[in-house]
Amino acid sequence: MRKILMALSVVCTVNIVSAQKTISTVSLQLSFPQGQYKSTYPQTGGGIRWNILTRLAKDGPVSIGGEIGYLVTASESRSFDIYYMGFYDRYRISATNNVFSLAFKARADITPQDKAVLVFVDGTIGTNLFFSSVDVERLTFFGSQYGGGDLTKGYWAFVFGPGIGFEIPVGKRKEIALSFKTSYLAGTNTKYLTDPYIDNNGDVFFTQRESKTNMILGEAGVRFGIFGRR
Repeated sequence: MRKILMALSVVCTVNIVSAQKTISTVSLQLSFPQGQYKSTYPQTGGGIRWNILTRLAKDGPVSIGGEIGYLVTASESRSFDIYYMGFYDRYRISATNNVFSLAFKARADITPQDKAVLVFVDGTIGTNLFFSSVDVERLTFFGSQYGGGDLTKGYWAFVFGPGIGFEIPVGKRKEIALSFKTSYLAGTNTKYLTDPYIDNNGDVFFTQRESKTNMILGEAGVRFGIFGRR
């Protein structure tokens, strides 16, 4: 995880130093498995995605940058009453299957920037990290208290693919826009855990599967300009 954060910092630093016109988009995302991945694990995931892109030329159509994303493909939680030192404490155990994404992106604007609807295409190349997590919370009158957690071994998959989307600028200066995009990302073969299950003793189990990891991503979010007007 430390290497991932260091790589992201490099991407962001390059964008800040060389910024002529830099944009950032924060989106909610849904993932829809395709092909072998769909046959093996037909589970829609949901999460968030964030990118920063900088134009190669001040008024040019091409931008490059980086992106991170986080998906939850399945989750399970159960609560237990545990007797300890004369008192019953209530605990909640949660198990989730997750995908962390780190990628480089290139974007090309199709329509002029003065239009009411802006159309663009982009390309993504990067990696998906498939891992699962288990968290324990103590439930009290004052709310939940984090009791600890653990992560399983992660499995990597190389991903790449195209996307197409459109933006609707809002406001007088048009520096903020509603953004909508669909992407097809081809993912290489990897292992991943599915179907989290918590038994009556509080033990957590996952099923290990293996396949290619192609998926379609649907995104809806907000794009805004930073380090200068868009």
